[in-house]
Amino acid sequence: QPPAENSIAPAPAPAAPSSTPGPSMTSPTPLGRQSNNSPAPNTLDSAQVTIPQAAPAPATVPEPAAAPVAAASDITGTIPTAPPLGGKLATIQIPAGEKLPDAIGGPALRTAAIKGDAAAAYEVGVRYAEGKGVTANVDEAAKWYGRAAQAGVVPAMFRLGTFYEKGLSVKRDFDMARRYYVQAAERGNAKAMHNLAVLDADGGGKGADYKSAAQWFRKAADRGVADSQVNLGILYARGIGVEQNLAESFKWFSLAAAQGDADAGHKRDDIAKRLDPQSLAAAKLAIQTFTPEPQPSDAVNVPAPAGGWDGAAQPAAAKSVRPPSKRTAALAAPAH
Repeated sequence: QPPAENSIAPAPAPAAPSSTPGPSMTSPTPLGRQSNNSPAPNTLDSAQVTIPQAAPAPATVPEPAAAPVAAASDITGTIPTAPPLGGKLATIQIPAGEKLPDAIGGPALRTAAIKGDAAAAYEVGVRYAEGKGVTANVDEAAKWYGRAAQAGVVPAMFRLGTFYEKGLSVKRDFDMARRYYVQAAERGNAKAMHNLAVLDADGGGKGADYKSAAQWFRKAADRGVADSQVNLGILYARGIGVEQNLAESFKWFSLAAAQGDADAGHKRDDIAKRLDPQSLAAAKLAIQTFTPEPQPSDAVNVPAPAGGWDGAAQPAAAKSVRPPSKRTAALAAPAH
């Protein structure tokens, strides 16, 4: 029976003592393309976007600038260098005469976006993608995400990567998806790390690369992405892309289970039966001392004005003046 879509190829289960049942992980296990973690502010799961029934005309998305041919392993060579972490976002050049509908947001958002503010451009892309205030339009979303990504907005790189991966507005292109994911991942976006790992595990039309998948799953798992923790546990249990290590497998299944993944809990229990007491104790200690690595703020957040793009500055409230008490009034009265 063919393996399920987005699954790790079957591999023989490690040998186990005849008296101990082996774990039920020899069958293909699906890999989630998106993190199941709650999305960080201004991030998007591709599942939230409706895939068009018919392929629309490609949107005008800024393509990465041409560059000299790089080595096969260099998948970022043709991507313009974005500002470093914490750097100032570039200003976008918006074509003269371009306008935004009033429904997209207030004057502050529209004016900033048309003037080339990268954060405002990203917000416009979000609103078109989610249909917030306007009818959802993936073509417009792709255009504004592309502009924001070129200016250095990391969440825009991630979202544009999902558009290329799924073929939303733009032609489906795993290489382009990978490039935008790499840009976002290198700047600390954990969901981009996870999606890169899945592309490697699926092959993206070029054959699976489990070694690379394991590396990206590890980076995302270290940052608390539960789906990556599950997938990394599978790879360690079966020795795919990494050396087999049941203690590591137990650790990652346990961490995912602690986030509410029931299937990870079952796999954790299966692995525990195959660990000797000393290894099990060491793995449990590693779990107790695990702390997720934080993602840089600009890897998952996009700056917005105080009060939000639609918030209007509120005039200072007039101070209420209480009438003086009879005693105070009497004291304040002029003497005769």
